[in-house]
Amino acid sequence: MLGTLGLWTLFPATVRAPPNRRTCVFFEAPGVQGSTKTLGELLDAGPGPPKGIRCLYSHCCFGIWNLTQGQAQVEMQGCRDSDEPDCESLRCDPSPRAHPSPSSTLFICSCGTDFCNANYSHLPPPGNQGAPGPQDPHTTPGGPIWMALLLLGMVLLLLLLLGSIISALLQRKTCRVRGGSEPEPHSSGGLREELAELQELCFSKVIQEGGHAVVWAGKLKGELVAIKAFPPRAMAQFRAERAVYELPGLRHDHIVRFITAGQGGPDPLLSGALLVLELYPKGSLCHYLTQYTSDLGSSLRMALSLAQGLAFLHEERWQDGQYKPGIAHRDLSSQNVLIREDRSCAIGDLGLALVLPGHTQPPASALTQPRGPAAIMEAGTQRYMAPELLDKTLDLQDWGTALRRADVYSLALLLWEILSRCSDLSPDSRPPPFQLAYEAELGSTPSTCDLWALAVEERRRPYIPSTWSCVATEPSGLRELLEDCWDADPEARLSAECVQLRLANLVYPQEAYTLPESCHYGYPLLFPENCPSTPDSTTFPCRPQQSACHLSV
Repeated sequence: MLGTLGLWTLFPATVRAPPNRRTCVFFEAPGVQGSTKTLGELLDAGPGPPKGIRCLYSHCCFGIWNLTQGQAQVEMQGCRDSDEPDCESLRCDPSPRAHPSPSSTLFICSCGTDFCNANYSHLPPPGNQGAPGPQDPHTTPGGPIWMALLLLGMVLLLLLLLGSIISALLQRKTCRVRGGSEPEPHSSGGLREELAELQELCFSKVIQEGGHAVVWAGKLKGELVAIKAFPPRAMAQFRAERAVYELPGLRHDHIVRFITAGQGGPDPLLSGALLVLELYPKGSLCHYLTQYTSDLGSSLRMALSLAQGLAFLHEERWQDGQYKPGIAHRDLSSQNVLIREDRSCAIGDLGLALVLPGHTQPPASALTQPRGPAAIMEAGTQRYMAPELLDKTLDLQDWGTALRRADVYSLALLLWEILSRCSDLSPDSRPPPFQLAYEAELGSTPSTCDLWALAVEERRRPYIPSTWSCVATEPSGLRELLEDCWDADPEARLSAECVQLRLANLVYPQEAYTLPESCHYGYPLLFPENCPSTPDSTTFPCRPQQSACHLSV
């Protein structure tokens, strides 16, 4: 049907993919079981087929054709879930893969250019003898003998295919019985542990799509849950995030609740690794602030809950015989913070989180540490990157403390976003529409160079209206709090614990929390309770020593 048609000419210029995203023809014949819609973003090029799909997980298109009695009919076209060696082809060169019946053969191709799966030049012979292509529907002369040989070759190929499938299934079953692991496709080597099949998991709808995973809303044993589904190419990200969620003692009201991990999918053809988490129907902090404003009390309580969650992550502790290490998040953004029913925050998306070296970490611990400076310097959303990450001057000699300070800078930008939607901080009680940090200065998609020029070279920060200073004139007021968190000098920033204490004083002034001396001067050590209660004027044990050694990577 679609054979040699140049379908890419039917798509307008607005549908063509940007340089970093592959666009393929999308088609699924009626009756085809399973769908590959979730592997990309459908682009409607007009009424009826053909349609386009912009790939999420690969730069590779595929096409499947069914050759029956000399007639070729398209079965499926779309995006692959990962890049394979055969995706390097610039055009669609189909090869025979299966025989649904003695008189039909399925051909499949993979290719790596936009709309390359729209057509094919010819169909190769399915067996030893030639098979007619779409341009030559006539049978090959030679009579019944040739036909018998052709059918014999097809039967042999079918038997070989079935034998390979049975052998693979038996090998997989043996691995499960012996407690071993099976080879993981699309990985750089090594084996992955067997993941339990989550039989009672139901998928409802996609609520978020990202570079490494798709998040679904669903149910597990009747409970509403969020399901984070990872494609085969993102197994490293799945393992990293799962390892952090499964750390002992990582339970907190303001950290997204982890339920279980396993495998499954909305369709048997799309089964993969899954993280099952608590569902937060109010969505992300960014979504919430776009929709709603809050009074000062509600805004400060929301800010306090966020600081409490980050302080808990950063904290190293022993509790009930279990050791919880300090953890740097490294990707704090208003997309990665979710809103609970009581409008408090829960920090999620721990895919880039890193376990930090500690003072009380047990010697036998097998916690993964970063492999070299490049792994330490890796960070998430550019908009929220600290200046020392933008200009590659993070202090690698004390990288655990340095990563905590970088998180506090990101926290300050989120606090600014929360307070920017506070009705009590606007003269007319009507705050402006929500904007991300630096969106007013650099727009919605700032480049790394733009952020470096603004935040590093010019040392500018999001605008703080003068009305904010009228709310609190104490040293722990809003303006001072933000400035002490996003200071250009990382060593001058507050710790997450000090941010929590300052916000607690603003939320509950009647409690009169006593701020440690370090919360006025800089970042404390890991255990501020060991500091003197009244430090003298020359020595502040909770204040870090100035380091003159900043390594540039």
